[in-house]
Amino acid sequence: MQVRTFIARTMAEALSTIREQLGPDAVILGSTPVPEGVEVTAAVDAPVEPVPARQDDALSDDAAFLIRAVAFHGAPTTLNERICRRAAEIDDPDLAVSLTAGIDDVFRFDPIVPRPKTSLALVGPPGAGKTVVAAKFALEAALRRQELRIATTDIERPGGDTRLRELAKIIENPPVRLSPERRFEFPGARLIDTEGVNPFDAYDMARITETVRINDAEPVLVLPAGGDPYEYEDMAAAFRGIGVRRMIATRLDTARRVGGLLAAAGAGLSFSLAGASPVIADGLHQLTPASLARLILSDPDADTALNRNRKTA
Repeated sequence: MQVRTFIARTMAEALSTIREQLGPDAVILGSTPVPEGVEVTAAVDAPVEPVPARQDDALSDDAAFLIRAVAFHGAPTTLNERICRRAAEIDDPDLAVSLTAGIDDVFRFDPIVPRPKTSLALVGPPGAGKTVVAAKFALEAALRRQELRIATTDIERPGGDTRLRELAKIIENPPVRLSPERRFEFPGARLIDTEGVNPFDAYDMARITETVRINDAEPVLVLPAGGDPYEYEDMAAAFRGIGVRRMIATRLDTARRVGGLLAAAGAGLSFSLAGASPVIADGLHQLTPASLARLILSDPDADTALNRNRKTA
């Protein structure tokens, strides 16, 4: 598969150039505005000569399906190109295997396994699902008979810690109310559910940074699926600036597209865990190259077990 990028003043001009150089069977991978006009990425199944196009220049069914599946999720064009190029280099008869290998090469995967001395701080924008993630961590620890204490710094907003306290009643592990400048004193594993922050606000990020520093905690970004890829690229960069290196994906059950998560990972964050249900008992699931490949290749409109319950991914 040959993937090429074209820059033109208008989309019409770009399409004309693509037809001229790649032939009528080229498939558009994606487009994005640039200062010069528009940048369009297109692909054909093999290196081609200028028109007239040959029949064997057309994309194979698998290659065309892969490009459509990846492009559907809306990640930045350059990232889509990297994924498709790597998958094409693998060229396994099983498309899922090729995409899995491509994803494994492009992204990093680093699962979170709480240990006796673990100290984690869940960070992210408001409404990302940090509180539900914290409760899922606590329930999993209780089921494994592991000691894990939880705290929340969301105490200034009226009712900010109410949901976590209600959820914690289920497992008899009430959260400690913690001011951002106070250390969470506990000798075992600790998990801090922080208040939602604006990652582009210096004051918000300074408070989160202080919480992380005082508690010697690893900040872990909680990010819901379905967000704008370019915003998520910027968010990833902002949170990396305070030491975030791993992220937990949430709301995989309600989002049709994961391009935002791909963009955040492409900006340097590692995939870790995933949540696909607001139900605490459903827990968190390890996100792997294979499960992400299955998610990307799945038909979002098909009535399948994957789409009825994305946690199976």
